Parts: sequence; structure tokens; C-alpha cells
Amino acid sequence: MSKVTVLMPTYNVAPYIEEAIASVLRQTCRDFELLVLDDCSTDGTWEQVCQMSDPRIHAIRHERNLGLADNLNWGLDHIETEYVARMDGDDIAEPDWLEREVAFLDRHPDAGVCGGGFRVFGLRNYTVLFPHKAEAVAANMLFECSVTVPVFRRSLFRQQGLHYRSDAFPAEDYRFWADCLLHTRIYNITRVLFHYRMHGSQISTSLRDRQQRQSDAVRRLMLQRLNADISETDTAYFLERYARGIISDKDDYRQMRRFTRRLLQMNRESRYFNTTALRRRCRKQEVQALYRHITETYFDDGYSIKNYLHYAAGGCAWRTTFRYELKFWAKSLLHRTA
Repeated sequence: MSKVTVLMPTYNVAPYIEEAIASVLRQTCRDFELLVLDDCSTDGTWEQVCQMSDPRIHAIRHERNLGLADNLNWGLDHIETEYVARMDGDDIAEPDWLEREVAFLDRHPDAGVCGGGFRVFGLRNYTVLFPHKAEAVAANMLFECSVTVPVFRRSLFRQQGLHYRSDAFPAEDYRFWADCLLHTRIYNITRVLFHYRMHGSQISTSLRDRQQRQSDAVRRLMLQRLNADISETDTAYFLERYARGIISDKDDYRQMRRFTRRLLQMNRESRYFNTTALRRRCRKQEVQALYRHITETYFDDGYSIKNYLHYAAGGCAWRTTFRYELKFWAKSLLHRTA
């Protein structure tokens, strides 16, 4: 029996499936099998999978459409290997993806899940690296899903009865990892191990509003774990303003800082998150919100000495970090556009 099963649910990804599977077959870790679960694709995805000949590929086509969450659950219920790796049929894996994450789990028996960073390409282009340490990952999960392209222990969901929830679609990953936090420690490797393709037909693009609502439901859950008695007023402020990093003026910024102190006080009482990790994550949220507001308010038409002086005259309440201050000053001095 192989050590790892790569679980790949597919639905109408014909233009991308061959490249996705090829990236798995190129892994430097050789002790794996690939389980492709096609959810009644209608665009030729299944036919392309069947044409790929490799003994490590095991492909199954469901008789009826299950939906993403139940398709994943079907796979979890039938996998028998020590580790499970999660990958979509329109992404591309780096050759050392499995090797690095499996090796990390082998070395750290306290870890149940190991994820990695990814680069987005297609409609947009940027890189995402999540925190490495488990305490920082947990604190970051209060704000966003912080696990991608993971390898995790099969025993984790078997012993704890963990499954993907169809009622959390299309944020089922976020909810799944939030539930995993109750039972294990999650780590990330802070390097790009995947290339995430952004295109118009994928779920995260076509159902963006619904994904926002479902993600907010997970944030609400995480907030209630922090403090079961948190008021609806505080919850609404966190979801609508704080977690999204929205400030309009200095009073908003001061309110954000006061709310940070409230979160830290609630956490001192519940001890749900690591104190240092939560404080650092909240400070990051403040700085990012402030940076966004400053650039939109003072440098919307570009960087210049005039705009910098306007910003500098705004008062010390707007000061961010030395790195951002240096960035504002340097770009303004060089008269670079935003």
C-alpha cells in the first residue's frame, strides 16, 4: 500500500485536468497514488482522465452529481493510506510538494495537517504564504482560511469523525480546517508549493458573494470559540469592519484599536488562542487596514512629495510601521506612481 493518496475531486475542468494530473505524477515523492473522483463532468473531463495511463492513477466517476463536499467525503471514507493530500483538478503542484509536507508530518507527530504556500495565476497574479507555526496558523484562522494544498493524517478524520460539510459550500475547506483545529495542530511550509489557477468558471469566482457569507459564518464560529458570550454588536463589527480591514477616518482607526484590546482581553479569559500569536495577528490587521486607507486617501493619484507632505501633516495617529513609512517616503521622493 502507498503512503499517500492524492485526493483530486473534478467537475468540468477539461482544459486543465491533464496539466494538473501531470504535475502530480512528476512528484519527487514516489510513494503515492492518485484518486480522481469525477462528479459527473459534462465537458470531457472524465474522458481525458481515462486516456491518461499510469498505474498510480485510480479514477472513479460517480453515477450522480454529489457536490464538492460529498465528493470529498466519499474519498475520505474510502482512502486507507496513512496520509491524504488534497488537490483540485485545475491547479499545478510543484515537484517537491508531497515530499516536503510528508517529511514534515513524519518529523512532527504533534502535527495533524501540513499546508504550503501558493502562487495565483490567470485572472490575477500574486503569491500567498501563510504562517508556519501552529499557534500563528490558529490565530490567522480567525480572519481567513489559512490552509491550502495540505497533506494530513487519515487517522485525524477517522478517529474524530471529521468530514466536509455541504452546508458550508463554497467555504467547505475553511470550515473543515476550523473543525480540525479542535483536535490537532496545523502547520504550513512557507514556500510556494502550488500554482493556483484563477479563471472565470471556478467556484471561488462565480460564487464569490456566497463564499463571503459562508466564510463569515466560519469567522463567527471562531469568534464564538474565543468568547461564547460575545455580543451580536461586537460580532457584526468584527465581520463587517474589523476582519475586512475597513477604516474611513481616524475615529474608525481608534475604534479598531479599541476592539483589538477587547479581543485580547477576551482571549486572556478563554485562552483559546496563543496570546502572542493573536496579538501579532491583530496588529497586522491594524497595520494593513491603515496602509490601505493611507494609500487610498493620500496617494490615490500617485506618489509625490506634495502628497507625502499632505500625509505627513495628517498627524501621528496615522503612523504605520517603519517599513511602510520608508515605502511612502521613498516612493514619494522618486515620484513613482502607485
